[in-house]
Amino acid sequence: MKLVFVAVGIAISLGIYFVLGLYVLPEQYITRPQSEPQATLMVHLSDSEISLGSSFEVEMISENIGDMADILILSIAFPNLEEIDDEIKIVSYDFTQSPVYILVGDEIGAEYLTTQKTVLAEYPSIEAYSRPAQTGSAYHMVVDITPKQIGNFVFYTKSVTLPHQSSLSHFPKEGKIDHSGEFVVVYSVMVNP
Repeated sequence: MKLVFVAVGIAISLGIYFVLGLYVLPEQYITRPQSEPQATLMVHLSDSEISLGSSFEVEMISENIGDMADILILSIAFPNLEEIDDEIKIVSYDFTQSPVYILVGDEIGAEYLTTQKTVLAEYPSIEAYSRPAQTGSAYHMVVDITPKQIGNFVFYTKSVTLPHQSSLSHFPKEGKIDHSGEFVVVYSVMVNP
């Protein structure tokens, strides 16, 4: 008789365990809000106008002001250049990973989908990233640029957090779209003779 009560007790316990495991507990995990990293970017130009042969600096500060991000990426791109040579120099950075030079024709992530969708780079860029990026973490990169031609020297900047959850995950949130289908801020410095 005791054996029957033990068997019934075990069967009831297993039934409760399976009901909790299949119906009650998963609902609690499904309804939890997802974390939402949020990228911001501040850019400071040393000059808005220079003479040919002179250089200017671009200081960029990328920050995650949302929830923790797996990766925080800062990108500066040069749509009027075919390659990055002695015209562009990284002066300093404090990202946890070394900056990567993206060459024309390199495969790059597109439309904020990293490796899920890719395109070929149409112009060179530099990407710096930190992994992970805690809430409130800010990273800097300074680039020295010595244009070789007279006229407007144009460059783009953007910052993206991954996982990309919404428009909060990238900066800027609107504006010009670059070769990867992502929003960028456009800057220019006038190069005089």
